[in-house]
Amino acid sequence: MEAGLELVRGDIGFSAAHFSIHDGRSERLHGHNYLVRLWVRGAVGPEGTVMDFAALKTVLRALCADLDERMLVPTRSPHIAVEETPETVTLTEGSRHFVLPRGDVVLLPIVSTTCECLAAHLLGEVRQRLGPGEFRLTLLVEETPGQGASISE
Repeated sequence: MEAGLELVRGDIGFSAAHFSIHDGRSERLHGHNYLVRLWVRGAVGPEGTVMDFAALKTVLRALCADLDERMLVPTRSPHIAVEETPETVTLTEGSRHFVLPRGDVVLLPIVSTTCECLAAHLLGEVRQRLGPGEFRLTLLVEETPGQGASISE
């Protein structure tokens, strides 16, 4: 028998600043109170579960804590130059320059800080931390209520 777990809680998320570039136009620096939701689909095991909810919550909360109250910076963007020192991160995008304390920045191996890219990144991190298994994951990053993106394996 196959079942689906749903982890949709108001206390799993993070607050972060970012800007994205769409159609050659750069957004102003702004932030969101992101919510992260996870669905797990797989076979019900002998103990009557697909997976332990506590393990899922632990993984998601740890990932969200790493992003919370930080500036999210994509390191694979062709539009943003990133220079890092032990004390600062400098971003150059067009004529804009940002110099930020290193501890306030999370450098992400993505091309943009859109919900789609954040969801794909987090899904990969969840999978890595949970390890291989006979289950499929779908993860949603919502930047405002009713507005976000989901990625599935």
